[in-house]
Amino acid sequence: MTKQAELFFSVGEYFAAGFFEEPTSSNAKRFCRAYRRFYENCPLENVDLSAPLFPSDGCLRDREGLAVKPQYCRQFEVDYHKLAAKSQAAAELMREFEEAHTYFAAAPGKEEVLKYTAYIDAWNHSCLDLKRICAEGVNGFEERVAKMENADLKEALLDLLCGIKAYHSRALSALRQAGAAEKLISALEWVPFRPARNAYEAMVSANFMFCFDGCDDMGHMDSWLYKYWHGEDLTAEMHCMMKNLQTSFGWSMSVGPEYNELTRQFIVASKGLARPMIELRVTPDMPNDLWELAVATALSGGGQPSFYNDPAISERLSRRIPHAPAEDIFEFCGMGCTETAMTGLTYCGGIDSNLNVLKVFLESLESDLGLSETFDEFFERFMARLHRVQDKVMAYINGYYNRRAETCFAPIRTLFTEDCISKELGFYQGGARYTYAVPSDSGIPNTVDSLLTVKKLIFEDRAYTPETYRSKLADRDPEFMALCAACPAYGTGNDEADEIMTRLTSRFYAHYKTGKLDLGLGFLPTSHQFTRHICEGDTTPPTPDGRDMGTPVSDSIAAVNGKAVFGPTAMLNSASAWAQEDVYAIPVLNLSINKKFDPAVLRALIEGYFRMGGTQIQITCLTSETLQDAKLHPEKHGDLIVRVGGYSEFFKNLTPELQNAVLERTMFES
Repeated sequence: MTKQAELFFSVGEYFAAGFFEEPTSSNAKRFCRAYRRFYENCPLENVDLSAPLFPSDGCLRDREGLAVKPQYCRQFEVDYHKLAAKSQAAAELMREFEEAHTYFAAAPGKEEVLKYTAYIDAWNHSCLDLKRICAEGVNGFEERVAKMENADLKEALLDLLCGIKAYHSRALSALRQAGAAEKLISALEWVPFRPARNAYEAMVSANFMFCFDGCDDMGHMDSWLYKYWHGEDLTAEMHCMMKNLQTSFGWSMSVGPEYNELTRQFIVASKGLARPMIELRVTPDMPNDLWELAVATALSGGGQPSFYNDPAISERLSRRIPHAPAEDIFEFCGMGCTETAMTGLTYCGGIDSNLNVLKVFLESLESDLGLSETFDEFFERFMARLHRVQDKVMAYINGYYNRRAETCFAPIRTLFTEDCISKELGFYQGGARYTYAVPSDSGIPNTVDSLLTVKKLIFEDRAYTPETYRSKLADRDPEFMALCAACPAYGTGNDEADEIMTRLTSRFYAHYKTGKLDLGLGFLPTSHQFTRHICEGDTTPPTPDGRDMGTPVSDSIAAVNGKAVFGPTAMLNSASAWAQEDVYAIPVLNLSINKKFDPAVLRALIEGYFRMGGTQIQITCLTSETLQDAKLHPEKHGDLIVRVGGYSEFFKNLTPELQNAVLERTMFES
């Protein structure tokens, strides 16, 4: 063993030690050895005798003050304050290793891209092939690995499997010593290494395996779990598994469209949980009783489920990935917040970069407005500028995908994502069956409303010259701002506004199809905000749509807050003008409604929006009074859940800025 590895072992940093045991070996071997050492030595959680599954909060949770530990997007993370307190020399070694292996986002073009976004995400999402794990057991994966011709990768993955076996043995020992239920012990004696024989074993196996990768996503469980099901009530096990994912900061899961009793049980089991965000895949023939359950659950105020237009998403993915068979397209699930991936088959961004369209508009307002004789000419100049920025974003993303492939390795995802074993390539190196980048955007509704003021006040009414318009905007002149507020706005059912929205978004998203990705299919854009609408607003100057410096940009593809004055029907009609057919990784729409909302009206709104081509609706159902009281008295509302910018969260856990953003949404009543 090297002196560097001995140093890390001596201070209890066994995960870090694994990176330095064979410092001249490949990244695959170094990363797999680190994960093996972690699984062999990481502290096990205390056994909860009431829990039907184990582990309950994933093996990646920090229970002993570890400074270096696995992280599901960057493969590891380091707390240098903790590490330096243990050993300054270890901290210096780890910093050097991290700079060489996880600073892939520092690819060429980053500084230029940062002009148009508040920060770079560079995250990625995935769901392990839980269906195949349960069907053939981990032993089946080991048998395929043993036949690989790439000796280096084979040895690395077999080393990783040794670590998984060690963790499994330690977990069984802990369960026996604690006196856990014989049913759980018996199941774990069989799975995950051998094929599950019933639904309970399948859930034990899936729960055990996704703990190794940070519980990113549960996938499409009601579909594949059904073949193991024999009529039992699994809601307790489902709730436990979902709570485990929530505790481990995981994200989502998909249910439907092969609706069955497990679909219903998963929705019921989600009560009281912010995560996983359940994505209900809606078809025109979804059963009435499931509609009633889903709508009633949404109206109960828990943020579950979100509604997805299954036929539209499936058709779009088939068109974008024409070589994908129907059975693969069926596996789509919104990873992370809602970035579309085929479960067990995909390496995708989550997100890769965020383009603030409003910043490009302001740049065009300064440089292109005075050169334009007509609004159409100005619009064309703006779109040309926007496409140039998109090109920079795509080139940068391609660069850091290549850099990540050179410097990083994803052990668990390589082992349990199709077709990494058959291709004999790592997850980041092109091994997954489908690899693509997922760029997002901010501020498009604000941009459309701003464009409408330019069209009206400069080119139609001739009320301002370009120079006086910019001057009045900079000064926030009250008369000028009042005239801007009187202009047409997106989200009101206004034909002029909707036409500009279609013109902008159809060309914007279509342009992503021109981009190339060396290691994958290309770019499948999304439009969801997560928390970015806050930080993007912080760095965006005042804009003609009425927002001030430092205030958020729009938080979804719905109208800018306060502008949907003609009700939800008009707002959804406008949202259908957004060119969603090329937003393959899901455009998120926030709908906030009052507790008194009529269930039949809510269903009609969702179905009507989907018939117009809408993709997704996520619902927050509360009263403004409840939200205000929760802000003032968080101790009284510990279980209050809201939908944010593509994900759900307990209201008490949101920053004050995010709480205010939720409060400022238009709250619709029937």
